[in-house]
Amino acid sequence: MRRTVLLLALLVSLAAGCTKPPYASPGKDLAVLEEDYTDCFTKASLTVNTPPFPDSPLAQADKDTDACMKERGYTQHLRLN
Repeated sequence: MRRTVLLLALLVSLAAGCTKPPYASPGKDLAVLEEDYTDCFTKASLTVNTPPFPDSPLAQADKDTDACMKERGYTQHLRLN
């Protein structure tokens, strides 16, 4: 029973950390990062879902989002907190 509770707590903490955008930039707080990510992801999704459609839309949306975030001065970063 104790192992199950520990495993569940670990999974919940990892899931909570995975909901944040995987980017970082010195001097920018999380609220600004989330706004920029939402803007970039929305633009990428709109591009991918407008004809002509790419062969792999998810991969293309990820590429476009990464490019947009890099233009705004972010680097990829794994967030666990």
